[in-house]
Amino acid sequence: MTPPIARLLADPRLAVTENTIVCLICCGVFRQLTNTHLRAHGTTAAAYKLRFGYNAGRPLMCEGLARHYAERAVRVGLAARIARRLIVIDPSLRRRGGRRPITLEESLNRRDAQRRARALDGTDGMKLSVPH
Repeated sequence: MTPPIARLLADPRLAVTENTIVCLICCGVFRQLTNTHLRAHGTTAAAYKLRFGYNAGRPLMCEGLARHYAERAVRVGLAARIARRLIVIDPSLRRRGGRRPITLEESLNRRDAQRRARALDGTDGMKLSVPH
């Protein structure tokens, strides 16, 4: 069962599951959001990711399909055949010094990681003072 659209908009990571991805524009359920589908909404993959707070590098597909493509890329040695590095092609990227906007997805991931770490610590974020 798909969570209500309000929950998906608040945390777009919930729209991506093992076998499906929910389009946050039309609420359609797919294995991947293709450029053709996004064009029907008058948008692009980059604009969609920016609008809904996804990381720029996130594939717009279900986790199972992304894993399948990644495994196939490793199997055929795709990385070894890619000879371009953006920072070499576009020197202006060096001047940015690694600064980039933090997306909603990334801030939610960071928050969740901090909460997991605090839960493992048992401190729940509170400093405990020990009497001397």
